[in-house]
Amino acid sequence: MTVYDDIIYVRRTLAGETEAFSVLVERYQSLVFSIVARLVRQKQDAEDVAQDVFVKAYSSLKGFRGDARFSTWICRIAYTTAVSYIRRKRPDRAGVEILNDYDICTADDESNLYEKRVQQLQRLLAQLPPEDAVLVSLHYQHDKTMDEIASIVGLSVANVKVRLYRIRKRLYEELKSE
Repeated sequence: MTVYDDIIYVRRTLAGETEAFSVLVERYQSLVFSIVARLVRQKQDAEDVAQDVFVKAYSSLKGFRGDARFSTWICRIAYTTAVSYIRRKRPDRAGVEILNDYDICTADDESNLYEKRVQQLQRLLAQLPPEDAVLVSLHYQHDKTMDEIASIVGLSVANVKVRLYRIRKRLYEELKSE
């Protein structure tokens, strides 16, 4: 998968080959769902919002200029759509729920200490404010650059770096105190 491939599928879709858009949906559905789920936190709602993201992306495809990667463009749509959903439908929702599918480790270590630390970290990550959880997810799970993250969430690169630093520091301190 290359950036060039995405542009080809965008052009094919704009030329009337609507099935070409399904390739982009398949390619980016897990990334979009991941962003939306970090913010919305209810699986059914997240699925609905993720579907809305692709509907918005399809209807706005003419506006994709190619200045940024398609993945960055659709992540930005996912982020703004999820934030809008939260503000519109659930402004009173301040509670934090555990994200069962938040997988931050790929190492294969069976020790109890390791498993305990992973569980502690997962619990702490799930308690992050949704905006912080998205930053962590984009950077560590989806390997997005600071520039891409800044573009997606509408912050400066410096602000993204500072927020990620503070998140890491807070997580480290909380892990150390447990």
